[in-house]
Amino acid sequence: MISVIEYYAKALTKSRASLISFAVRPLSFIFLLTVVSGGKLFPTALIGGMISFVAGVGIADLAIEIAGMKTRSKFYDILSTLPVHPLKLGLGISVGMSIPALPYLVILIVTLTYVRGLSLLRIAQIILLLAFLWLWSVFVGLYISVKLKEPIVIMRVSNITLTALTVFVLVYYPMKFLQTFPTKLFSFYRRQAVHT
Repeated sequence: MISVIEYYAKALTKSRASLISFAVRPLSFIFLLTVVSGGKLFPTALIGGMISFVAGVGIADLAIEIAGMKTRSKFYDILSTLPVHPLKLGLGISVGMSIPALPYLVILIVTLTYVRGLSLLRIAQIILLLAFLWLWSVFVGLYISVKLKEPIVIMRVSNITLTALTVFVLVYYPMKFLQTFPTKLFSFYRRQAVHT
């Protein structure tokens, strides 16, 4: 299992492009929400970025990697013959794939601590919750990759699942925006109807 972790950690941290592409999605959402809200949503966007990093490794990256392994039959054959339980193998792959996310998570946690003045207890709670979220996302990613057969379907389903769980629900924005959204949408359509 250690060798699997080392393999994925080295493979994903070998190139700068890989490290940057890993962070593009969460950091772009943090940037977008901070700019659009004039900085008001910056702390919430930081939390959303952390959740997106952690959930993305399990739900999207792990599921897509296992789908890719099915097509790269030689590599898949070697891994499947290792004397390791499939669950441990999945955890090993996910730990290795999560290593590039650690520096980004540390930066986000430090920034949130600075912005919100978090106590050590609150920081420990955040880290514990992120660990539980990571473990849950690994199981979701494993479930998707085992239940579905075609790699392209796995990629689409994992992408839809990750977007639904990290963009449309209360991850990057607070509850008050969701409560006022239907009213704003209704007002927008009413204004559009008046102008036409």
